Amino acid sequence: MNFALEQIRRMRTYNPPIEQRAKFEGLRLDFNERLAPLPAKVIDAIRNFDPQRFMVYPSYGDLVVKIAKYAQVDADSLMITNGSDQGMELIFRTFVSTGDKVLIPSPSFAMFYQVAQVQGAEIIKSKYKSDGNFPFDEVMELLKQKPKLVIICNPNNPTGTLLSLEKIETILKTTSETLIYVDEAYFEFSRVTAADLIKKYQNLFITRTFSKAFGLAALRIGYLMSCRANIDEMLKVRGPYDINQIAKVAADASLKTLPELKQYCDEVMKESKPFTEEFLREKGVEFFPSGANFIYFNEPFAGFSAELEGNGILIRPQADGYARVTIGKLSQMQRFAEIFNQITS
Repeated sequence: MNFALEQIRRMRTYNPPIEQRAKFEGLRLDFNERLAPLPAKVIDAIRNFDPQRFMVYPSYGDLVVKIAKYAQVDADSLMITNGSDQGMELIFRTFVSTGDKVLIPSPSFAMFYQVAQVQGAEIIKSKYKSDGNFPFDEVMELLKQKPKLVIICNPNNPTGTLLSLEKIETILKTTSETLIYVDEAYFEFSRVTAADLIKKYQNLFITRTFSKAFGLAALRIGYLMSCRANIDEMLKVRGPYDINQIAKVAADASLKTLPELKQYCDEVMKESKPFTEEFLREKGVEFFPSGANFIYFNEPFAGFSAELEGNGILIRPQADGYARVTIGKLSQMQRFAEIFNQITS
């Protein structure tokens, strides 16, 4: 007998290809992770953590205040979460009921669909354009159906494409009843944020993460921003100890290394990404313009990703013959280009 809820029984398990990744001895360009070593201050903070604290429930001190200062929002407009995935779940669990309509421009991050299905929401999909651009006109038309929630992944994963702040605000102006959720997991790379709009629009929610540019993916820490009233309601749903103490320590130390963070992001966006884009152009490979640390491109032949893996490089295969490659340091992308040339020559 299956005791699961009906909407759960209809779902498939989300199984990203994570097994054995940590043991892969080549170049991991598949999960959009930080590809430079963690700053020494962060490593030292983790190493110096008193193991006796493992027996004590976590406390967070002024971490919210520090992150709010970094994000340039009021502290009461921000809450820390167990990765940005928990932030997403909190929005759904607090505000979305079974049968509510949720608009997800697609393709996009798999967890959006999973959380919507768990909540029993009705998913409405509008398709990204053939050039990778956000389906703005279609979304504006679908707003007439009064969905409970619209998700804007900005930059979008997997396409990497950006929606302008002007268009985000146009969507916010169009409706005060629909919740607008903007995922900014790659903010440190794009530098595009809707955070300044939080004071103007009570229906705006933003999630960010320490998993990508900051490099704390294994520790699971992120944050969620909205108006104070929304944060207060979601704090009722989040557990008091959901963020572990080492994640707190690492995030605190990371905020003291912002010059190093900027240096890494600048190399990725101003050196490595232009190099990779030019390389793909020279190879005649179609790709979408990206505002993040990855590029969505058309594989030159079937099985290309597997061939790369056999030569020591992981990328992430996608639907319809496309793949997503993470952009790291320049030397790493030069290695990607070298192997690419070898297997396509």
